[in-house]
Amino acid sequence: MAIPFNKGRRPYEGIAFQFSHHVVYEDGRIEHKGEYINTERGMFPNYEFVRRLKSELSQDKGTIFKYSPHENTYLNMIYEQLQTEKTVIKDKEDLCDFIQEISHSKKDSIYSWKGERDMVDMLNLVKWYFYDPATNGSNSIKQVLPAILNNSDYLKEKYSKPIYGTDQIPSYNFKNKVWVEIEEGKNIVKDPYSLLEQMFQDADKCNQLISSNEEIKDGGAAMTAYAKMQFEEMSDYEKSELTSSLLKYCELDTMAMVMIYESFKDKIG
Repeated sequence: MAIPFNKGRRPYEGIAFQFSHHVVYEDGRIEHKGEYINTERGMFPNYEFVRRLKSELSQDKGTIFKYSPHENTYLNMIYEQLQTEKTVIKDKEDLCDFIQEISHSKKDSIYSWKGERDMVDMLNLVKWYFYDPATNGSNSIKQVLPAILNNSDYLKEKYSKPIYGTDQIPSYNFKNKVWVEIEEGKNIVKDPYSLLEQMFQDADKCNQLISSNEEIKDGGAAMTAYAKMQFEEMSDYEKSELTSSLLKYCELDTMAMVMIYESFKDKIG
């Protein structure tokens, strides 16, 4: 944002306020393993973000997937923030070591590293091996996911059942969720992001500033929702609705990566 959220920070400086984490086990089991979101006003969340991410990803030595260079870029940014931080961060070295373990340095960085668990970019796999006219030439995960679902009988069969958010596939934010629905009168799968619930359905509990029915379906909307929680006066109901919607949106983003992985694995055999 042009106006920093926190004292002492720079305009347009990146904020890492939430993540989601799924695990695919060797035997094929899937689990929404963890998540983090900062809802505290005035808190600079980036260092706590890395602490929580370290806690999640240090539980095993599995391959870590990302989608696009975005995650690597933000970890590089937080690394530089830690290196130039004027206040004492007691676990600074631990956090920096963890960032180096799961990422690689930018080409123009004064620091240089390539981590042992450097994240694997699924976007590259999509660019190299997947094309569908339904994506309209976009490699965005928001466009790729519906196209992948339409092309995979395996995923259609699996996720047309209410198995997500059950003992079969545990979830923090969904219960008995069906991710594959067919558009009426058409033989195409609905965009799963359109299946996310609208917010603020109880208008009597809303302030005037954010009383409209909204959906969080992309990163811009998520950033706007976070900004509202930082700056606007709102009821406990509105804060709860925004938090819940941000968590569900972020969880779907990483579940989308799981479904893309499953589709590729099924095609390979």
